[in-house]
Amino acid sequence: MTMMRRREWLHAAAGGAVLVGARPWSAAAGQAKTPAAPKPQYPSRPAGSIEILFKAPGQSANGMQCTDEGIWTIDVAGSRTSTPGRCKVYLSSYEGKLLRELAPEGTGPSGIGVDADNKTIWIGSTYSREIIRADAKTGETIEKHFTPGAGVIYRMTTDVPPRPDTYGRSVRPPATNGQGQGVAQAAAAAIPGGRSAGSPSDGLGVGRGGAVAGNPGPPAPGTGAHGIQTQDGKLWMAVPPSRMIYRIDPKTWTVEHMFPTVGYRPHGIGIETPDARHLWESDTNMGAFFKRDMVTGEVVDSIQLPEGSPFPHGMSVWKGYIYWTDDIGGGLAPVCRTKI
Repeated sequence: MTMMRRREWLHAAAGGAVLVGARPWSAAAGQAKTPAAPKPQYPSRPAGSIEILFKAPGQSANGMQCTDEGIWTIDVAGSRTSTPGRCKVYLSSYEGKLLRELAPEGTGPSGIGVDADNKTIWIGSTYSREIIRADAKTGETIEKHFTPGAGVIYRMTTDVPPRPDTYGRSVRPPATNGQGQGVAQAAAAAIPGGRSAGSPSDGLGVGRGGAVAGNPGPPAPGTGAHGIQTQDGKLWMAVPPSRMIYRIDPKTWTVEHMFPTVGYRPHGIGIETPDARHLWESDTNMGAFFKRDMVTGEVVDSIQLPEGSPFPHGMSVWKGYIYWTDDIGGGLAPVCRTKI
């Protein structure tokens, strides 16, 4: 007779799958029920010291993945410049030395994941709403897939107000629009409260809504995945339009499990070890990182950044630290970290 451990019983009682053996995602476990939205009374603590390590390569680093080779970042502006329809991906050392530069496919990308063997990368092509797998050495496309839950980011009456772009305003150089008004000032006037995590530069995070010269993307509104992370042959991704985090079998492109995000601007996700039972979810709007149970979706810990910190866009977890980058454009995107 098979005996069920106490932790396994608790997961089953919470609506998750019964865990079989050491790994929670074995075929025998089956598909877990989708957990409810996380409870608002989750634990929270302020971030410790924040280190700004170096400026990310490229114009506008948006996605991030830490590996033993270095820090991968993906440039959201790359598909708008010299390589239309392609983005820019960079591999840097932890000291900021550029090690590799690629130009894979991807339109307005917001996420990058790296397979365990460091041979292939996964790209969240946000504005084509695709997930693209590419060679990590050449950038050539290996396969493409649709993004589950893609579409328009919706709002709820319980959403917290977006945080102001305090850090970005403090580091951007002044520029004029030819009429004596600063570009940043004009942008701030167009958006109540100035640019914020909830109001990115392409509107309100709901897609471009039409073909605009110099601003590529599909004519219909909608976006796709942001953070991407691999673990034990599975693919995890955060998809803001559905406000969900998905676990996918990349061989069959089947959604095996999902749970709701904490807020409506989820971005990077990080998994510290191959056998981890929790992942970290960043939320740009909330300026925070949330440690989530991968089966129940429960928030077991969270770290709140102080006002004026760089927004978390791309994010990864590596050797006891949360790393992230703030997509502020102009080649000024900082690579930051704070201790967990």
